[in-house]
Amino acid sequence: MEPLAVGSIPFSVVSNGEPFLVDGGGDISYADVLVEKWGTYEVTLDLETRISGECVPAADGATLQLIVGMSGQQMVEVEAEGFQGEYPWSGEQSLEISLPLVEGATAQGEGWLLVLHLNSQ
Repeated sequence: MEPLAVGSIPFSVVSNGEPFLVDGGGDISYADVLVEKWGTYEVTLDLETRISGECVPAADGATLQLIVGMSGQQMVEVEAEGFQGEYPWSGEQSLEISLPLVEGATAQGEGWLLVLHLNSQ
């Protein structure tokens, strides 16, 4: 499967002075099926997300220091040449992420990629 953006996690600055605290969250749902000659690989994912942290100003540019929390469930189903398997997951995960405060900044790890999009409004 090609890497795809599967959702957004909106957040905003919630304090008027230093430290510039940020807070937000939202739901992410994803479903896709890869169909090949050998069979299919299907993924469904439902997560509740929460972001907290702060924006730290510096002379060379601000940095977002975030904690991204996720809880939910995922199911991977594989059918291939007489084989059928289901691989459920449910639980919680927390990521500590540091991003420069610039459009398109990224952070990634095994199985995830976050891209920062700034809203200029």
